[in-house]
Amino acid sequence: MVRCCAAALLICALLVCLQEGVHGGQYTNPVVNEQCPDPGAILVGEDGVYYVATTSQGNSDAFPIRASKDLVNWSIVSYVFPDAHKPKWAATDFWAPEIHRVKDHYVVYFAARDTTGMLCVGVGVSSKVTGPFEDPLGHPLVRNSTVGNIDPTLYIDSASNTSYLFWKEDGNGRVPPEPHTPIWVQQLSDNGTALEGTKHMTIWNDLPWEGNLVEAPWVIHRHGYYYLFYSANAFYNGSYAVGVARSTDLLSGYVKQKTPVLKSNNIWIGPGHCSVVPLPSASDDYVIIYHSWHVGQVGGPSNNRVLMLDSIQWSDDWPVVHDGTPSTTPQKDPIS
Repeated sequence: MVRCCAAALLICALLVCLQEGVHGGQYTNPVVNEQCPDPGAILVGEDGVYYVATTSQGNSDAFPIRASKDLVNWSIVSYVFPDAHKPKWAATDFWAPEIHRVKDHYVVYFAARDTTGMLCVGVGVSSKVTGPFEDPLGHPLVRNSTVGNIDPTLYIDSASNTSYLFWKEDGNGRVPPEPHTPIWVQQLSDNGTALEGTKHMTIWNDLPWEGNLVEAPWVIHRHGYYYLFYSANAFYNGSYAVGVARSTDLLSGYVKQKTPVLKSNNIWIGPGHCSVVPLPSASDDYVIIYHSWHVGQVGGPSNNRVLMLDSIQWSDDWPVVHDGTPSTTPQKDPIS
């Protein structure tokens, strides 16, 4: 009887170890195998939970918010703008939301078309990261009468506690397209809902692989450098990829890495529009959260750009993601 019990316990222990090897210690992309374009991620320190908001196009409830404690298992917990809370000026094409903590509240930045069809940058505020968010302005935060503006992101300078908005001028969306699409930066008010001062151009499409656009900025600070991650080329095919530029000055002087930090492989096509977030255990460990098409499903009827995750390493103070392409094999869970 004792030997039987010991054998049973050993078998149970082995099964647990095998299960942990598959489910408890490793993951395989994608981490969400459904439509999750343009993910904007945030780590909320007080509860140790990551939240990611994604593009929702014209759905009645705008911008689903998913939550995860391990960056691998995600579930929808709310929406940025439930139907009754949508800004009155925003008509359609709800794109690229990002939720950020600004002082004692949360601010969401996003793009949408107004009632004239112009793409604009909007803003919403909430006391909770899960919303619902409300429009504090009654009009867009960034609007130009001749060219659209999209893909906003926030960077808060820790030294001065000053907030800055980065966004893309959508020149490639004009007819005919403009040859260059700059990414701008401009200071924000203390509460994050108004622009102040003048805007500064940070980068534009000037490398061959970038095609006719750069977009989707995300900024972090590490070891004296500001790193501007961005995406470039056509989101609907394999030319889309993630690039990075760095500078010692937040507003100017960015030098690009000449080749993408993340590009397509034979399984994942068009990786891009990333968030770069720290792990809770250490300020110098980061992961990149992004979307990608599965090979053979680019622009298909399901239109699924799925949610992807990879760790970032560093070489000569430049970021390195896997082998330069999305991981296709089991990876170590970023949070054990």
